[in-house]
Amino acid sequence: MTDSISANGRPAALPLEELVAALARSPLFAAVELPQLRLLAFSAEERRYEAGVRIAGPDAVDAPAFLISAGRVRFDPARDGRQEAGPGALINAAGAMSHAPLTYTITAHVDVRLLLITPQLVARLIGEYPEMGRAMLRSLGQDLRGLARQLRAETASATSAAAGTALGAASNPQPGAGSR
Repeated sequence: MTDSISANGRPAALPLEELVAALARSPLFAAVELPQLRLLAFSAEERRYEAGVRIAGPDAVDAPAFLISAGRVRFDPARDGRQEAGPGALINAAGAMSHAPLTYTITAHVDVRLLLITPQLVARLIGEYPEMGRAMLRSLGQDLRGLARQLRAETASATSAAAGTALGAASNPQPGAGSR
């Protein structure tokens, strides 16, 4: 997605269908049906921030999920290897479900328009569309299974590396070690 400029010189907002497509690409919302995603995007509060304005940071106790509809934001420190994000990016997806603290600061790099996806909005929609909640739970379950596999692989790798180091040290004693 590229940034476009409106007639007034400000970033043009993404059309609703592109916002819906951006939500659908997020692991959290991937299994949610398009009409429900459309309602979520349509119902979310929009906020505008001028370039240079700090949007949220580690001190925010209730940061929602942010979907960028126009403009660009910067991360400090970098997030997932990225310094910035633009239209269609979903930031802090966990903030759509709970009050998840941020570990980075989000600042408007240029004038930016964000949709705020709060836990209250998601809870209201899940109340109206329970299948939306079930789809999100399935996505979360898949994420947790993937995380568990990754942790097991990292633990196995670290364990085998430590065992290799210990074996190498045992078969290669240092001069003077053990003699007294």
